[in-house]
Amino acid sequence: MLSQLVMPLRFECPHCSSRLSAGRELYHTILDCPDCGKEFMVPTPEDIKLPTHTLKFICPHCRRKLSATPDQFGTEMPCPFVNCGKPIQVPEPDWKSVGGAE
Repeated sequence: MLSQLVMPLRFECPHCSSRLSAGRELYHTILDCPDCGKEFMVPTPEDIKLPTHTLKFICPHCRRKLSATPDQFGTEMPCPFVNCGKPIQVPEPDWKSVGGAE
C-alpha cells in the first residue's frame, strides 16, 4: 500500500499576515511567528480563513504597511505615501515553514 503524502497546511499569521505552513502534527500548537515573533496557535484546516491574494509588507524607508496584488509581485514601484515616494521592491510571496515542517 502506498503511503499518502500529506501537504502542509498553509495559513497566515494572525498578527502580521506572513504566509506560513505547518504539518498536521503541529495543529493547535502554540508557536512564535518567524517574521513578527508574536505567539499564535497553528490552526487546523477547519479553523483557517483562506489566505488573501494580496501580500502585505512594510516600506523599508518609511516603515508604513503596504499591500500588493499578484500583478505587482516582484516589481519595483514607488512607495504610495506622499512624504516617502521612494522606490521599493515588491516581494514575491513565500510560505515559511514553522515548527520544522517541510
